[in-house]
Amino acid sequence: MDDLKWIKKHYGEKMMHLCRSLFPKILETEGLLQKLLSEHFYPNRDLAQDIIDASQEEEFKSFLFSFVDVEQAKTQAIEIKTAFELMDKAGYILYPECLTEEEIQSFRHWYRQGEEICTFWTDRLKRCRVWFAVKKNAAELNRADFTSPTRQDKYGTSVISIQFSRGESQTLSIKNRYNHTVNNCDNTFNSDLDNIIPGLTDAFERDFGVRDSVKRKTNFELDGYVCVEGKYY
Repeated sequence: MDDLKWIKKHYGEKMMHLCRSLFPKILETEGLLQKLLSEHFYPNRDLAQDIIDASQEEEFKSFLFSFVDVEQAKTQAIEIKTAFELMDKAGYILYPECLTEEEIQSFRHWYRQGEEICTFWTDRLKRCRVWFAVKKNAAELNRADFTSPTRQDKYGTSVISIQFSRGESQTLSIKNRYNHTVNNCDNTFNSDLDNIIPGLTDAFERDFGVRDSVKRKTNFELDGYVCVEGKYY
């Protein structure tokens, strides 16, 4: 029985579709996704819907990937591209690094009044290196259509600010278009560039000399679930 059939049997059809979307690379190794799910999640046919309802898809993806030797997989499977090329492939226009306050302010028009990120109100360039990325269809998304905003929805991720703190210890924050309208808005894509598109972390280091020095936590939290010895029930 292949992985997707096994997942459908034990975790339901919705989880099968979610895993097919989130884990195409892991699915190339037969049996690996079965192993990861069975080791860390007690079979539950409502799990996928609970993850989706909580907008925790990217956190779930990061959690399972934390148990995989992805660095080797990256070397073998990911074509070396620039950060601009990878973002283009992900559907974004990545703009050059902001070097002046005027360049930062040029992106203010993408944000609804009252939802502007604090970057526009502070002298952010003294503390951070700043990039903006805009989805190619961002102008087609109407804020009024998103009455129940979630951090990872299409509008929230359509305009992002990628910021690395200056200094020896570089910390990455990816800021959401909704700003504080949603929880933890400064941790969009779990502040992991590879959650936008695989290979982007390495590309930013090659192209701009920046890399997040903070190891992201791999614990997964979901309302209504408890973790006992590494397995969620």
